[in-house]
Parts: sequence; C-alpha cells; structure tokens
Amino acid sequence: MTDTSDDSGDIYKYADRAQAALLGMVRKVMQEAATDGLAGAHHFYITYYTQADGVVISDKLRAQHPEEITIVLQNQFDDLEIEEDAFHVTLSFNDTPERLTVPFSAVSKFYDPSVAFGLMFDVDAPDIDLAAIENQDTMVDAILSAEEDQSGAPGKKTDDKSGEVVSLDSFRDK
Repeated sequence: MTDTSDDSGDIYKYADRAQAALLGMVRKVMQEAATDGLAGAHHFYITYYTQADGVVISDKLRAQHPEEITIVLQNQFDDLEIEEDAFHVTLSFNDTPERLTVPFSAVSKFYDPSVAFGLMFDVDAPDIDLAAIENQDTMVDAILSAEEDQSGAPGKKTDDKSGEVVSLDSFRDK
C-alpha cells in the first residue's frame, strides 16, 4: 500500500475541505441575495485583502486601504454578480460609485450581524510592496488636495450613507 499522507498525516485535508465548503456557503448565500435581494434584516460585512491576486478596486481606494477593507452589503449596492471564483458589486464611496471585483480566495472574514453569524478564513495575506503603498498614499493626498481646491472644502462630505467601510477590530480576539 502506498503512503499518500503529507507530513501532518492529514491525507484527507480536512481544514482545506472545510474552508472550501464554508466559502461555498458564502457564495450560495450571496447568490441568493443577488437574485432575490437581502431577506429581512440580513446584511453582510465582507473583509478581504486588497492586494490579493484578482482583486479589482480603484487605486485611490487601494491606497486608502492598502491591506484589508471591509465592505457592507446592506441597503445600497448595485449589480451584485456572483461567479464561481469571485463576486462583483458596485458600492458608493463618498458619493463615487466603485465597481469591485473580489475573488473568494481573497475573503478573510464574513459576518452577518443580523444573526451574529461570522466566519474567519485561513487566508494568507499577500506580500505587500511598502514602497508602492507609500506612492499610493501620495497619490491619494494629491487627489484629495485637488478635490479641496475645486470645491473649497476638504473632499466631499455627505450625510447619505450609500456605502460604508467599517473596521472589524471590535470582532477580533485580542
């Protein structure tokens, strides 16, 4: 008989299979939300690595969130599309619509506060080029400065909460 086990002895790779199954559940729930809308008070906080392969976001948004970002799918989102390996959604950040593409492999956390259900995925953080992040920070500062010069006020301020980025630090174990 041939030994096909790896060093840990886990020939069935239970952790990998469990993670794939849970990501499949998240995909299915998001597909239902895309097709039928969010049911009741359900809404989703989705945290993902902004530098992961396949993530598509604007340079400005990536510079503001160089490692992770948490998006909220609640009342105002458009064109939620679910594929086998990724989802696409349009959210508004400071009254500016942004089309996001997020591979499920980049998702590190999923939380539905309406039922206090959350998942943390064992995803390796991508290597981050700190010099590139510093360049992006400089670019964002220049963009915000240009917006201030045009409007006379720093950036656009609005009470309309059409998109929201939140920190999940309160949910993390310290």
